[in-house]
Amino acid sequence: MHKRLSILIITLIVISLTNSQTAIQILNKIQFPYGGPFMGLFLAVAMPLEIPEPEVFVSYNFEANYNLPENQTTFQYPPVVSRAMDIARKEIYDAIEFKMDSHGFAGKPCLLRAICEATEYSLQHTDVLGDIVHVVLTPSTSKSEGLSEYEKAEKYGRLKKNCKRYNKSCSFSVLDLISVIDKKFNL
Repeated sequence: MHKRLSILIITLIVISLTNSQTAIQILNKIQFPYGGPFMGLFLAVAMPLEIPEPEVFVSYNFEANYNLPENQTTFQYPPVVSRAMDIARKEIYDAIEFKMDSHGFAGKPCLLRAICEATEYSLQHTDVLGDIVHVVLTPSTSKSEGLSEYEKAEKYGRLKKNCKRYNKSCSFSVLDLISVIDKKFNL
């Protein structure tokens, strides 16, 4: 990669000098592509689980995409370091419900059951995944957005410590899907 870049730079300098231009003017010849160019980085890490049968791998995928500028006027001074991403909890819940519905499950009832169970069996401070599940499935971890059904499910799980009320409308537990390997393989 560095070798190709070096050859490209040397070629540009030679072309520039043969046209009786100075090497400094090469920087002005850089043109940005038009039409929403982007650059991406993808990393995948796979680790085998040490269990006798079957052969199972845990895989973590990381992806980052960056938009490239289309022209020099895209740059701002001072540069914008960050902008707040206002993602409402309702949008996250709608996305989870949509995904569950698209797989043939009752989206909203199963999400309510998961919220109740996540509060009943606190996953906070167990590990990174537990903390993420706790933040996503506990409406009280963010400012109130008027999601009364979800807040009631959380309160019910915290106070009653029994979420069988939600079993009628949702036949499976999302949280059991996370711990199914532990139960099946006795890890």
